[in-house]
Amino acid sequence: MNLERFTLIVESYGADSQQWPGDERVEALEFSRASSHAMSLLEQATELDQHLALFELPDSKLSVQRIERGILLALKPGALEQLLNWVLPDFNDLAHTLWRPTLVACMPLLFGVVIGLTLADNNNYELSSDEELSLLAFTYTASEEWNNE
Repeated sequence: MNLERFTLIVESYGADSQQWPGDERVEALEFSRASSHAMSLLEQATELDQHLALFELPDSKLSVQRIERGILLALKPGALEQLLNWVLPDFNDLAHTLWRPTLVACMPLLFGVVIGLTLADNNNYELSSDEELSLLAFTYTASEEWNNE
């Protein structure tokens, strides 16, 4: 037994030798009688044990409920994690879950089609005569260039 191991035992199990590991108890007791450092460490641990024995937690159902709620919230996945678990395919059952990322990838396309169809009904814009002439001029110029190639 050395001072480092004795310190570890006393800090872990307290000053009561009945709480110490059985296979090291006799050696630790002999070491505590032989070493002055071990005796002072044992006295400090006894004082700490006495102070800790005076401290009592209030027996409150509310405290227990708060602790239980905190544990349940820590174990419950968040909304983002649930969404990602739903969107990403399950590689163990890929045939049945591959449609999810495909659906998510198609959503912007479907959203664009819906917007385009709703905006197409409100298109009452008529070209002015200047705009028609400009478009005809561009069309003629472009068609000449295409014909020359």
